[in-house]
Amino acid sequence: MFKARKSQHLMRVVASVLLMLAVAFPSLQAQAQTPGQTSQQAPADSEETLRARIDAAYRLMMDAGRFDEGYAQLRATLLDAARSDLYEFTVESYSNAGATFLNNQILDDAEEIFAEGLKIRAMQQDVAKRADFYLNYAMLKQAEKDYQGFVSMCATATNLYARYHGKESQELLYANDVLATGVAAFGQIASAINIEQRNLKLAGQVTGTDDRFIWKLQNNLADMLRQMGAPTRALQYDLAVLEKRIGYYGANHFNVLVSANNTAQDYLDLGQYDEALHHFQQNRDIAVVLKQEGNLVEQADAWLLYTKALSGAQPLDQPTLAKLQQLTTDPNYPEILAIRVANLLATHFAAVGDTESSMAQLDRAYSVAGATYGAVHPLTFAARQAMANLKAKTNPGAAAADFATLDDDMLRWNWFQVSTSGNPVVAEASRALADEMLYDYARLAKDNASVVPAFAEAVRRWPTLENEKRDLLRRLARLIDPSDAETRSLIQSGIRLSLAYQEAASSGDSSDDPGAVQPEQVEAAYQKATAKVMANYSFSQSLVDKPLPSANTLLKSNEALIDYFITRKWRADRESADPLEDERLYAIVTRKDQPPRLYDLGDPRQLIPAARETRMAGLRSTRSAQERGAVTLVDLNATFTGLYAGLIAPLEPSLGGADALFVVPDGKLFSVPFPLLQDGKGASLDDRFVVRMLTRPESLLNAGVDQSFPRTGKALLAGGLDYARGPEKGAEPLPGTRKEVDAIASILRGDDYSVELLTGTAASERTLRQDMEQATVAHLATHGAYRDEKEGGLGAVNALWQSQVVLSQSGDRQSMKRDDDDGRLYGMELMNWDLSGLDLLVLSACETARGQETFVGGLRGLPTAIDIAGAKRSLLTLWPVDDAGTAAFMVGFYRQLAAGQTYPEALRQTRRDARDGKISGAQDPRVWAAFVMFEN
Repeated sequence: MFKARKSQHLMRVVASVLLMLAVAFPSLQAQAQTPGQTSQQAPADSEETLRARIDAAYRLMMDAGRFDEGYAQLRATLLDAARSDLYEFTVESYSNAGATFLNNQILDDAEEIFAEGLKIRAMQQDVAKRADFYLNYAMLKQAEKDYQGFVSMCATATNLYARYHGKESQELLYANDVLATGVAAFGQIASAINIEQRNLKLAGQVTGTDDRFIWKLQNNLADMLRQMGAPTRALQYDLAVLEKRIGYYGANHFNVLVSANNTAQDYLDLGQYDEALHHFQQNRDIAVVLKQEGNLVEQADAWLLYTKALSGAQPLDQPTLAKLQQLTTDPNYPEILAIRVANLLATHFAAVGDTESSMAQLDRAYSVAGATYGAVHPLTFAARQAMANLKAKTNPGAAAADFATLDDDMLRWNWFQVSTSGNPVVAEASRALADEMLYDYARLAKDNASVVPAFAEAVRRWPTLENEKRDLLRRLARLIDPSDAETRSLIQSGIRLSLAYQEAASSGDSSDDPGAVQPEQVEAAYQKATAKVMANYSFSQSLVDKPLPSANTLLKSNEALIDYFITRKWRADRESADPLEDERLYAIVTRKDQPPRLYDLGDPRQLIPAARETRMAGLRSTRSAQERGAVTLVDLNATFTGLYAGLIAPLEPSLGGADALFVVPDGKLFSVPFPLLQDGKGASLDDRFVVRMLTRPESLLNAGVDQSFPRTGKALLAGGLDYARGPEKGAEPLPGTRKEVDAIASILRGDDYSVELLTGTAASERTLRQDMEQATVAHLATHGAYRDEKEGGLGAVNALWQSQVVLSQSGDRQSMKRDDDDGRLYGMELMNWDLSGLDLLVLSACETARGQETFVGGLRGLPTAIDIAGAKRSLLTLWPVDDAGTAAFMVGFYRQLAAGQTYPEALRQTRRDARDGKISGAQDPRVWAAFVMFEN
């Protein structure tokens, strides 16, 4: 923004100390007396005497060479106050003294005062001023870059403000703003945005939208959004605040100058240089009129020069380069400007071949960003990424090492941002910041085979932001006794709750949903699991720390893993109609005991253009009499023509000798029926391979587990449901579903299964949950649906609320909220169920495999929810399917299982039988190709 000159002399600091005291103690100057006079007029321990002694101590600090003497007297007076019963005065005195030294950057003395004040007797009393003390101490912790101390102190302050002043008080609103801006300063920007947005909403209800405090909050929120890489949203706030401040203060006011500068920075980030120049000029004009002490005019000139140089309007000749280089080192200019200028210079020097100077400027940007914002901040990450990219041109090994550490640091940072965002826009903005790094990391790996294994590990962790705790639990699960069901259940619960919380937080449904998993539940589950392992086992630390096995050690010689991963390069305005500058689809193919190979498959928008994506989403058959636009077989083939050539053919050099494929899709690839894809000779992928779809890369850890259908267990079957709810008719009846579940029940009973059959009005959500959490197999034959906003779904509604399975007595209403009695099972609800005992979940319903493409998790829909809930595998549909054909297909599938086929083999054979006309009513590919089994 802008920066005032730092004080260079102790006397100026002490003079400003007194100025601060004039604000903190309004009556101080009127009561000021010499120490001798004070002792004669009032008792030594009276409030008046103590005030006078504090005043005298500050005045003594102003005298040349007597600062230490005055400081000693101040400390002695504070201690005398601490021995008195003047609790409120004492707390206030310590608070103001610490804040005064803090505001003048005398941090060591401020820390001494606050640390002492924290221990005094008055701080244990019922004194409202304690809130001010903790808030001031929190701001000192921020200045000291003590993140944990800051959060702890600030949290205590906000609790006290709420207690003494109320949850809608100005004091609490102000404290929450301090908390938000402080958290942002430590790089936890998503948390800060979450706090500030809620604070702004409450403040608007309390003060009204025209209050100046509202403008301050909007100003701070815009700054956070800008840091998070969301300049479009920041601009909306900054323009509004600029207009409000001009209307209130007039055109030439310091607060207007601040808003003009912020607005200009938004336009800079968006590449709208004319608008940026206009607002920087406005900034300069105000600075000239104000004639304030400092270099506000010079700062405005510097911003104007930088903007002209960035836009190309100012040639980078030697005088200009010299001026710009000075801006990167002069402490009288804002740090953000120094970082921007250093990056500009680095780009220029790299373009002219001066690598040494370019690296020096990047190192300068990194140093300034790290010192100003800390090690975990987008600007610091950006500097490290630029340095790694520059090294990649001459020293790929060094670049690979840099990318590996940057990847790890950004993943941890991103996990925290996503898990605390409370807002899907902010969560995906956070994730999008990492896309730039992953885009460049992939390019390095593509050109250097030695980098591919590390990049493959990054690809494993990024889709679900795998953190150390979940991976630790996975490692422990592989170490414990296989028969230790109790410990295994605790480990599974820890992973399940962690994933459920992360998904809800990233989609904005955690804090306002009383049924959503909360962070304290996640931590409790983690502690319980690890404590159980420690109590039952004596693993060495080296054994616990041993990394999870890599894919090439898990696979058999006849198996291949294809892990698809999309990287994106965003434009400055990520919310524009065309936000992507580039998008690349990669496939990492892994074979047993071989290093993974990376394939660049090009732009996925070319492989699956919007028109084809729409056709994929719009495939319709006749699950019920209510046809929804059935397509012909010709259209079906046209929809997927060419996908084999784009997705599989380039990988053929790595697939030789394999007869089983594990496929991990990403984004829109979840909508592709891979077994249906045909090569140039007309052979489908299903003809050549057993195709096994994995929900996420970690699913491979479980792929080697026995895939046989359990020979006995409990089966829950639901079908032939009555959807009417009083006068509401509900969804159309599906008569084929009753026949379907009856036939399956007969097959399973023959396999010694105990069968629970829910028909008519019996399949309520409460009953279903109770039974499913105890079952081995669950099969729901009913209606299912997914509708995103493009297909008539509700806008601004989470995809996990748009993904549903229709149950008994659902009627016509859709509440899209947590309700056990509404007859609709939404993905957001299912996600919180414990389905870890389910070997197989079948949703014999329409489009249950669909969802919304997301940058966190790849897909948001029922597959996500089922994976999180812990079911080992699920059989779902990619589009609406015919009622009778589906019933026949499902019965055929269970017959294959009963005959001893493994899950993948049974599905493959059932598809073949349907295709060959051996299953009546299921020979249409719109039926048999719709089914996909996801392994979790």
